[in-house]
Amino acid sequence: MQPLLTREAARALDADATSRLGVPSIELMEHAGRGAFAVLAARFAERLAHVAVVAGAGQNGGDGWVVARCLVQAGRVPRCVLVGERQKVRGDAATNLAALEQLGVVVAQAHEHDLSALDEALAGASLVVDALFGTGLDRPLGGVFLQAVARINQSAAPVVALDLPSGIDADTGAVLGAAVRAQLTVTFAAHKRGLHQHPGAALRGEVVCVGIGVPGPAGAAAGLLENADLRVLVPRRALDVHKGSAGHVLVIAGAPGRTGAALLCGLGALRTGAGLVTLCGRPGARAALDAKVVELMTDELPGPASAAAARAQELARGKDSVVVGPGLGTDPEGVQLSQQLAVELTLPAVLDADALTALGTDLGRLQAAAGPRVLTPHPGEAARMLGCTSAQVQADRYVAALRLSQLSGAVVVLKGAGTIIAQPDGALRVCSRGTPAMAVAGTGDVLSGVIAALLPQLSAFDAASAGVYLHALAGELAARSDRGLLAHELADALPLAFERVRSSD
Repeated sequence: MQPLLTREAARALDADATSRLGVPSIELMEHAGRGAFAVLAARFAERLAHVAVVAGAGQNGGDGWVVARCLVQAGRVPRCVLVGERQKVRGDAATNLAALEQLGVVVAQAHEHDLSALDEALAGASLVVDALFGTGLDRPLGGVFLQAVARINQSAAPVVALDLPSGIDADTGAVLGAAVRAQLTVTFAAHKRGLHQHPGAALRGEVVCVGIGVPGPAGAAAGLLENADLRVLVPRRALDVHKGSAGHVLVIAGAPGRTGAALLCGLGALRTGAGLVTLCGRPGARAALDAKVVELMTDELPGPASAAAARAQELARGKDSVVVGPGLGTDPEGVQLSQQLAVELTLPAVLDADALTALGTDLGRLQAAAGPRVLTPHPGEAARMLGCTSAQVQADRYVAALRLSQLSGAVVVLKGAGTIIAQPDGALRVCSRGTPAMAVAGTGDVLSGVIAALLPQLSAFDAASAGVYLHALAGELAARSDRGLLAHELADALPLAFERVRSSD
């Protein structure tokens, strides 16, 4: 799992390298710049003739000056532009700027009211290196920097960003006024959180992480899920497994006219490896389910919420995990049923859709839940539970996911592009897989079934993490375009996703 760093954690990593390990900061900059040059030279070998290096006055600019010096050593003459005031270039950045000029490279300057030097460097450039701002930017761009970003984005040449595209918030992925659109981002020492949340994720291009000559961060709170993580979490089955030992998932979902959600949830569980699945819906739903199912079993709850909850508890005996909510209804009886089961079921449970609506902002009740809980809200549901807007959730998804988890005491899966999995102790995992084709009704129901199938084998945090990654990969494999995917097609691709992960390096 790749660590994901905040702005402060990235600074702390550099500080630790210099203070505890005794590695000079200028050596870290040298490793960063040379690593970036090696990557861009490999990716854009045919575009090194007229490279424009656009740098700011800070230490990210220093990384850019190292890249420019590497270009000189490779027999190229970079077009170098300092955006901002020369007197603000200090420390290691100033040392590397002076070294570059000692090699005979002219470094032009772009000022607030005169960007002609930048325009000249970008005109006919074969490649652009963005070294304006690194992780330290925490305020909206303005003035000459805002104009410089616009000029870079207007260039026809590919852009390589150093550490992260200038204008992206390293913590959240927000665009701070404007941001560079890169084809490649070379990030240093570890991935940054903002590279894996939108809108920043849409502007980063390919991301390559290069070392800076010291050990990577240990014990990062957030991590980026990879194929290797799923291989560890969900190993191959024993040869003597049978349906009774593969897990029995109970799905309490579905009301008349809304049985599709229950069916998709059950299909997701079966395709993930559950040996048995029982669908149990509201009164009147069983007949509709029986007409649709083949491999799944069905049952039905009585009408009054108290009687329905008692029946659900009976059905839960002998089962291994449960899903509550998809298509269950938000009428008073449905709300009471969801609220009661969310707390009283002793099985590990996934709470989704109507069950989340039933909880509302009263997440504290889940602190007394009789078993592990996984909540799977989309941004709208998360906003309702937090008492804010979807825009506020999306502005800092890491904070929103963690807040939901800490309020409820449950593992939280904040769905969307760059799905985040959070648990109350502050641990976070991010899935960068998936496709826009997954933005269709029913894919969330499939995900609930996937996680429920894994809950008997794993902790709630690991089951949610593995389920999210497997689900996203299955979406990629099933999609034929960026749209038109059907939820049952994603479910059918789950076994293929398992094999794809296991066959990868």
